[in-house]
Amino acid sequence: MKKIILILISFLTLYGCGTTSKDTFYWGNYSITLYDYKKNPDEETLEAHKKEILSVIEYADKWERKVPPGIYGEYGYLLLKEGNETEGMEYLEKEVNLYPESAVFIERIKNNYMGEKQWKK
Repeated sequence: MKKIILILISFLTLYGCGTTSKDTFYWGNYSITLYDYKKNPDEETLEAHKKEILSVIEYADKWERKVPPGIYGEYGYLLLKEGNETEGMEYLEKEVNLYPESAVFIERIKNNYMGEKQWKK
C-alpha cells in the first residue's frame, strides 16, 4: 500500500511540474516565412511573413495562449517601416507589456524610428 501511495504521489508531482498546452508557444510557419523573406526579400515574401505573424497572434488570442516573444515587436517594427506609426507603436507597447525584459530593445527601435523620421523632414 505504501508503495502505491508513493508511486501515486511521484506521478502527481511529476505531472504537476509538466507543461500544459497553454504553456507552450505556437509559432505556426513563422520560421519558414522568415527564412523565405530573408532569402528573397521582396514584397511577396514580406507580405507572406506579415500574414504568418498575424496568424500566430490570432491563434494565441483564439486559444488563450501567450504570443511568443518578439512577435508583437517584429510586427510593430514592420508596421513602422511601412509608415503606419500609430499601429506600429501599439504593437511595440504590447511586446513590452507582455515581455518587460524586451523594453530596452523596443526603446531602441522606437528611438531609431524617431531619428529616421527627423532626418526625413
